Amino acid sequence: MKRVLLVDDNHDARRALRLVLESQGLECIESLNGAFALEWLDTEQADLIVTDNKMPVLTGLEFIERLSSKSNTPIPPIILLSGNLDESDKARARNAGTYAILNKPCNFSEFLSIVSLALEQSS
Repeated sequence: MKRVLLVDDNHDARRALRLVLESQGLECIESLNGAFALEWLDTEQADLIVTDNKMPVLTGLEFIERLSSKSNTPIPPIILLSGNLDESDKARARNAGTYAILNKPCNFSEFLSIVSLALEQSS
């Protein structure tokens, strides 16, 4: 079973994404912020990461940049969700290796299509 790491400080947003992803037969692991997600990734692996940007402790962008700077582990595809990224933030996300950037709230059909493509790529 494919594992998706959901990183979002908003419980309701994580729950909604988890329900959509679990309906597709995916296992979901939840993290409240990027710092906890980095700790989890030190010992565990995910096939895909879905992260919000605006979070306490580490923003999604900071989380992605720190993760991409770790050369000792392969990085799964990352989908960044945000309601307020400017073009320079989007460029930072792409430079750090983000697979896709989606606006919040996202269309679940589009989201699932991108998830499917990202998981195919990581296989």
